Amino acid sequence: MTKRLYLLGRWCAEHGWLVIACWVIALVSVGVLNKALPGAAQSTFSLTGTDSTAAQTLINQAFPGASGDANPIVLHDDKLDFRTDHGKQAITNIAHPLSKLSAVADVSDGTTDPTATSKDGHTTLISVTVNNQASGKPVTADLLLDTAKEKAPETASVALGGYLGSLISKPQTELSEVLGLTAALIVLYLTLRRFSAMFIPLINALMAVGIGLTLIQVLARLVYIPDTAPTLGTMLGLGVGIDYALFLVTRHRKLLAAGYSVPDAVGRTTGTAGAGMVFAGGTLIAAVVGLVFTGITFLAWLGVAAAIVVALAVFASATLVPALLGVNKHRILPKNMQDLDPDHEELDNTRWARLADAVTSKPWRYAITSTIVLLLLAAPTTSLTLGHTDAGNLPASTTAKQAYDLISQGFGPGENGPLAVTVQLYSPATAPSGKVSTDGLSGSRNSQSSTGDPRTQDPRLIELQHALERATGVASVQAPVVSTDGGVAIIRVNPTMGAADPQTAALVEELRTTTLPQATQGQGMQAYVGGVTALITDLSHLIAKRTAVFIFGVVALAFVLLMLAYRSLLIPFKAAVMNLLSIAAAYGVVTMVFQWGWGIKLIGLDGPVPIESYVPMMMFAVLFGLSMDYEVFLLTAFREHWERTGDMVVSVRRGLADTGRLVTAAALIMVVVFGSFILSDNAVVKMFGVGLATAVAVDASIVRCLLVPAIMVLAAKGTWWLPDWLDRLLPQVHVEGDPAALEEMSLADRPKSDSGPVIMHRPVAAVAAVAGVIVGWFLISRIPWLPSGSNMAIALSAVLGAVVFLLPTSDGHPQRTFTRGLAYTIGVIVGIVTSGLLAAIVPPVGADSGAITTGAILLAGLIVVLVFSRRLALPIMLGAIAVAITIGLMGSSPAIMVLLTTCLAPAALTMTVAAIIGLIVTGRQQSEDSTITDSESSDSDAVPVAVAADSTPIVNLDQPSNPDAFRPDSGGDKR
Repeated sequence: MTKRLYLLGRWCAEHGWLVIACWVIALVSVGVLNKALPGAAQSTFSLTGTDSTAAQTLINQAFPGASGDANPIVLHDDKLDFRTDHGKQAITNIAHPLSKLSAVADVSDGTTDPTATSKDGHTTLISVTVNNQASGKPVTADLLLDTAKEKAPETASVALGGYLGSLISKPQTELSEVLGLTAALIVLYLTLRRFSAMFIPLINALMAVGIGLTLIQVLARLVYIPDTAPTLGTMLGLGVGIDYALFLVTRHRKLLAAGYSVPDAVGRTTGTAGAGMVFAGGTLIAAVVGLVFTGITFLAWLGVAAAIVVALAVFASATLVPALLGVNKHRILPKNMQDLDPDHEELDNTRWARLADAVTSKPWRYAITSTIVLLLLAAPTTSLTLGHTDAGNLPASTTAKQAYDLISQGFGPGENGPLAVTVQLYSPATAPSGKVSTDGLSGSRNSQSSTGDPRTQDPRLIELQHALERATGVASVQAPVVSTDGGVAIIRVNPTMGAADPQTAALVEELRTTTLPQATQGQGMQAYVGGVTALITDLSHLIAKRTAVFIFGVVALAFVLLMLAYRSLLIPFKAAVMNLLSIAAAYGVVTMVFQWGWGIKLIGLDGPVPIESYVPMMMFAVLFGLSMDYEVFLLTAFREHWERTGDMVVSVRRGLADTGRLVTAAALIMVVVFGSFILSDNAVVKMFGVGLATAVAVDASIVRCLLVPAIMVLAAKGTWWLPDWLDRLLPQVHVEGDPAALEEMSLADRPKSDSGPVIMHRPVAAVAAVAGVIVGWFLISRIPWLPSGSNMAIALSAVLGAVVFLLPTSDGHPQRTFTRGLAYTIGVIVGIVTSGLLAAIVPPVGADSGAITTGAILLAGLIVVLVFSRRLALPIMLGAIAVAITIGLMGSSPAIMVLLTTCLAPAALTMTVAAIIGLIVTGRQQSEDSTITDSESSDSDAVPVAVAADSTPIVNLDQPSNPDAFRPDSGGDKR
């Protein structure tokens, strides 16, 4: 990676204006594409295997097109009774123009539906259904609301609810972004002391966020993207985009001050600090993308959206920042260059060194005190209760909040969160013989009999309505709507409380466990509780159930990565514990503020609000990834000074002094960017702002400055201990780049004649692997007997097959691809055998505990790895991981044939297709280039010489041949 990043960074520096132009073109292009594409259709997410999804599936099958929810336009007038002729005329004056709009598909109102008007007659609903093409456009919502306000009586209040109302009631984050960027600029200037250097991180972050958010909008036309995804992407993009660029600029300035030419300094910066940036950014991306493995599409796409922005920030830092550094040349250097690269002895006299002295002289005191503080902050987490917010938590100035309040006032709070009890009848609904009875149900709002369809009087449905009305927490029950074939009926149930109230969640649980089973037993029908309220309730339950497994997976990933990077067992263990403590402290602060209401009015809320169910899990993924930034830079500095001195106290003191100013500035930028979003009007955005800002502040101060140095001093030499057998097994990973690789760098490097022809170049292999993934997933997912929830497992297996194909040193040779494919197969077999043995020995574990099964499979895979050579270790582990994740996604131990098909077949097909495509393409290229290769072979024995941009030979690329020749205050070349 060091060589590739060096060459990439140097090329971008030498072609700075071209790279900058490409980024600007990309920004404009995605913007034009986003404007040209049609608006996103209104969509929602589903939860496989839940009651709400089963209900929605029945509705989609029995009532095609009925899944598109209507948007209520709420009219309220204290002086007008909408049940009178004058009131009905006022309704018609609004409904008729609305029905003429091209975006509108259907309009229903109180003139034909008496239940659409409140009992006092002063509030009425006009339900508007729009076309799919117009449903996702804010302009549609504005058009509906403006038309209604124009035609409504002057004394009437008008508001728009539903998903269109929410669409134009999204939180405004412009003020937060401006204030956050302004504060970040101040910190950047105080850190860099040069305007030209100060704006490079800002440009980098804005470019990544601009393109990333536009891509998210494009993606939202295809899949459901949560409303908070763009805001979360903005927070992460600004934070990491500025921080990564700050690290690169700081390293580049030190190299310039040491005398390196501009292109060489940029290349070295990208190859060393850039490698650490890629490592930290990759960890963050892996953490948020890991939400895919929860099996919850809502969280999966929220994670993918965040990963898109972070990936763009990493890519911009590796290309755009080098281009900007190349264009600015020496103008980014401060006037006073004495503090750029102090000697190691000078580090002992800084303020950070004095802090480190205090910690290292009394490590037990600081370790115990810091841990107590973190535990006190984390203590409220034990009382954290998950819930969900609704339109009632929006600011009063939004139309969705106004509609929510008017509906609650006129019809009761339950009208804002109705439940759709969906009934599947095994024999079609029929009208009773004799006279149609209206029964006693017609006395309450939304429970009137339908004289148009006598099938609604089926005794089974009548009895079910009675049972629903008797349930605790039910305000009213509507007469059923029966499908054309009589096999499905929908009964609308209005709770007494709003959708976000815990009593409504309790009602959903009671209906599912008691009311509906008793009412449908022996009646030849099955009932499900659906609707948006039930869907959100199911989401909360699933998240609570899968949070522990997700946390274990992320912690295990971080442990492995840090063990590979720093060749230590204590460091990854310490990092996992420290990160858990800092995140728990953030959870505690969120609980105190939003659940207990401590200081709630200071952040612009009137009182406590429910903590959204997905916020803690998303915070964990983000914060664990972000904490890796500081972990990497701090530990790298500690190890560098440890290798020089062999004294842990000295290395901790100098490492903290060396990174103190830079990491503190980076953390402060994160805190002010995240903290600025507390000014948002949306309660969920405030939760993310408070939680993320708190966690970064705790991690960068208490953990990094006090707890970590104290623990490393207490552990002393044990900090870097790793068993010899494990050290030999693990591949070498250089977090901050491989210094030895820089010695071999040359812009004129070509393959030697005795190295053999390259069968497949990396770009070709990557394209072939992508094609293989597409083919593998498409063909295997079409197998009819596979379970319905296996698509994600098939996609995962195909991606793992591509990873095996593209492993380091893999050049596409058929024999190597076959060998690694065989190793992957061994891993799959080991996973299947382990799962079968576990299920046979302890059946409850094999059937119900995905976490235990997963752990056993991975442990068995690790044991098998010890028997094989290191080059086959990773494919074997990937095979075992595929089985473990597949079992976790399916929720139980599938049949052996299902596991083989989902875990092995897509990967094998991917590797086969990729190898064939790659060899076909590269075979043609080799035949065309054979003459050139032969002509160059005559010079292959020449000693390679590194050549700078100005063709001046460089004897040693790690040290400048003449440092003074490139200093900005000398008369030498300043390029």
